[in-house]
Formats: sequence, structure tokens, C-alpha cells
Amino acid sequence: MVEPIGAERHERLRRLPWTSPDGKTEYVTQGDGLINQIADSTEAHIISMAREDAADALVMVERPETRRAELATILRKLASAVNDVAHVAELRGERLDNPAPDLAARALTAALRKSLPGWGHE
Repeated sequence: MVEPIGAERHERLRRLPWTSPDGKTEYVTQGDGLINQIADSTEAHIISMAREDAADALVMVERPETRRAELATILRKLASAVNDVAHVAELRGERLDNPAPDLAARALTAALRKSLPGWGHE
């Protein structure tokens, strides 16, 4: 495709899974560069940790000696993990060329099904 003379070319930016030290959203141009690789690794790590948290929670729930305070702690950890995975789903949805409106929700549902055996299979 030939661009008209004087037309600006805008590259799509990728929102990163972290913020600047002052809490502002950070972006990078999409591609295979080092920052994109670190962002990919960070997203994969977030998902992996959520799966580990889910597995730990299931073990704790099955132990009769688990105290209420321990369950409350793991529930807070799981809530945080779900928020983190939802954030990753949103970030990944932003990078799709033509995202469907419910794509992030479907990605989150798929991630939860993998992380929480028995969830959503009633």
C-alpha cells in the first residue's frame, strides 16, 4: 500500500505489564526486541504463579487441619492472582489486530480453567 505524501505513520504500541516508578503506564513499540521479550516472560511468569497459587489453594482446602486464617490468606492470594491474570488477558487482547469485544473475557476464562481444575466444568 502506498501512503499519501505527508501522511503520518503510527506504529502500534504495546502496553507493558508493569508501570514506571511513579506509577505511570509504560509502552513500547511492538516487535521482537528485548523489552518485548521481557514483557512476554513477565506475562508468562504471572500466569505460572497463578497456576501454582491455585494448586496450593486446592491442597489447603482438602486438609482438615487448615485454619480459617490460612484459608483467608490463600483467598487473598488467589484474588490477587485472578486480577493479575485478567490484566495479562487485557494486555494480550490489546495486541490483537481485530479484537472481539469479549476476547479478554474468553482468555481469562480459559486461563482460569487451566489454573483451577474443576472450575467451569459443572
